[in-house]
Amino acid sequence: MPIFMIIFVVAATCMLATGAAAHVNWFVEPGTEALPNYSLRDPVFLLWAWVAVALVGVSIWLDGKLPTLRVAQSKMRHDFMEILRVFTGMSFLLTAYEGALVAPHKLATGGFGLSLLFLQAVIGIMLIANRWVKYAAMLMLALYAGVIFEFGLMSTLEYAIVPGIAMFLMFNAIETPSLRDKLKPYSVDALRIWTGVSLVALAIGEKLAPSALGQVFVATYEWNFMEMLGFEIFQDRMFVLAAGMVELAIGMCLILGTTVRLAVLTLSIMMALSNIVFILQDNKEAALVEFIGHMPIIGIALLLLLLGYGQRLRITDYLPKTWVGARLEKPKLQEQA
Repeated sequence: MPIFMIIFVVAATCMLATGAAAHVNWFVEPGTEALPNYSLRDPVFLLWAWVAVALVGVSIWLDGKLPTLRVAQSKMRHDFMEILRVFTGMSFLLTAYEGALVAPHKLATGGFGLSLLFLQAVIGIMLIANRWVKYAAMLMLALYAGVIFEFGLMSTLEYAIVPGIAMFLMFNAIETPSLRDKLKPYSVDALRIWTGVSLVALAIGEKLAPSALGQVFVATYEWNFMEMLGFEIFQDRMFVLAAGMVELAIGMCLILGTTVRLAVLTLSIMMALSNIVFILQDNKEAALVEFIGHMPIIGIALLLLLLGYGQRLRITDYLPKTWVGARLEKPKLQEQA
């Protein structure tokens, strides 16, 4: 595929999915009545579902055509891992300071909620101080289990990046050489797959589910630029549907391990644009909430752009070579953190 075609696809995807980058639940007041979305049998929904399937199919096909990029040297890999650790710790600590668990809208209540809030603050301090990182990662898994108990599994899946980061840090901090050698090669894959699960859950829960809140967010913050540009067919309902399907496709690409760097680059541009929009709207408070909440995702994006998709658990490893084509290999270092 010519390079200009790849750039065009990335740009078009970013334009459609800019509204998906902001976490709807962070900015829509609790109890707000959601507007009706498309039903699962609606022809428009089915059309965009096929678009999402096509994007994933193209990703699988394209993955075998693109060259494998060189993995960065050890020092740079270490530096980017440190960014992820510090950004996650800062996000945990600042979110706990606001009285929320994992995400700005999940407010801690009652004794159990306050205990989880204290645990989250302790984890944040441990990560920032770079002390007992392995145990901090274990506590992150305990915190996530507590948040599931407090808020339910489906809404907590939107923040599946937490166990992903925990597993990444834990696999790289194991002291027993034999066990570390077995698990460390899976660290990047765990980070990638759990990030994909998070994106899929966000797409379904905030944009694709019936009576999703995405339309409320788009109308409140005037994010439907497609309608403003004269594309009247892109009313808020279709804009949110398109954004959700693109986000779903990106999440599936991360889970499957295809064109990971391209998917992460698209996601990074989406996050940057969403923050820029808030700044241009002079909504500094929303921009700050967005940045703090996205700090762990920024760290993940940097790592995946640097390290690629990991060494294991890629769908293309299990498909016939005639389906995906032979990968164009370039000399590279071993892909592990």
